[in-house]
Amino acid sequence: MPIWTAILAAGFLGERMTSWKAIVLGLIGVIVIVRPATGAINPGQLIALAAAMGFGVSIVVVKSLTRTEQALTIIFWMLVVQSLASIGPALYVWTWPPLSTWGWLAVIAFCGTFSHYCMARALLHADATVVIPMDFVRVPLTAIVGWLIYAEQLDAYTVLGAAMILAGNLLNLKPAAKVSARAR
Repeated sequence: MPIWTAILAAGFLGERMTSWKAIVLGLIGVIVIVRPATGAINPGQLIALAAAMGFGVSIVVVKSLTRTEQALTIIFWMLVVQSLASIGPALYVWTWPPLSTWGWLAVIAFCGTFSHYCMARALLHADATVVIPMDFVRVPLTAIVGWLIYAEQLDAYTVLGAAMILAGNLLNLKPAAKVSARAR
């Protein structure tokens, strides 16, 4: 998703890439942690690729909207569009959740909406090519949560991948080299 976002932001919003190396390093870090199985491409992988592309488009649209709209307005319309897009498939398989889960559903709804608000605010203050590579950080954070809560083992691949992701993010935050007057 960050790769699609960077490509779209550079192409449609005119953002400059601080470093393609940062995105590649982050992507390799994710691959090192996840270690996907090799072999034939399955439909799930294609769906994940399409979702990543769709999320990239969504981020670029949100970034574009931050130029003229407030974050709450963007979030409101994002929720309307997502609700309309998902109502058909949801009704097709809908079963009412038990009463005991409604509190957790409210927490999830609040956290999801608040995360969209935070993303819109971040995109208001920085280019998508800077904000979105930070999304790679959730992979090692998820591994750490798995270790802390579920006692999953952290192996050398997870630690190496996390280091690569963090290094890529730091590389992306580094200011671009100044061009000397003579080089211009």
